[in-house]
Amino acid sequence: MSLVAAPPEASSPGMIATVIVGVLASTALLAWMMWRACQSVERAERDPKYLRRRLFWLGMIYVGAAVFGIVEVASGQEPIQTLFGLPIGLLFAWWFLRAAVRVKVPPA
Repeated sequence: MSLVAAPPEASSPGMIATVIVGVLASTALLAWMMWRACQSVERAERDPKYLRRRLFWLGMIYVGAAVFGIVEVASGQEPIQTLFGLPIGLLFAWWFLRAAVRVKVPPA
């Protein structure tokens, strides 16, 4: 094994262009996703009904993941050690669902 690195092969212009376009596209996608996240937070601050719905669905995602994990262990497709993280997921689910219930929605 040699400690001297071999010289890199010459990259083609098409490969360089593909890398540049890929980085630009992924950066644009990330920027768009962050912009949408900021809009969602602003809407949740203004609209309590939207906030309650968001918190409810976040809690239900954790409940669904917990049920899926329990079913997989019960059917024997996953080892019992899979359930070690279950209390943390259920804690998150409880926290989100409790927060959703505590949001006061004014009558329409």
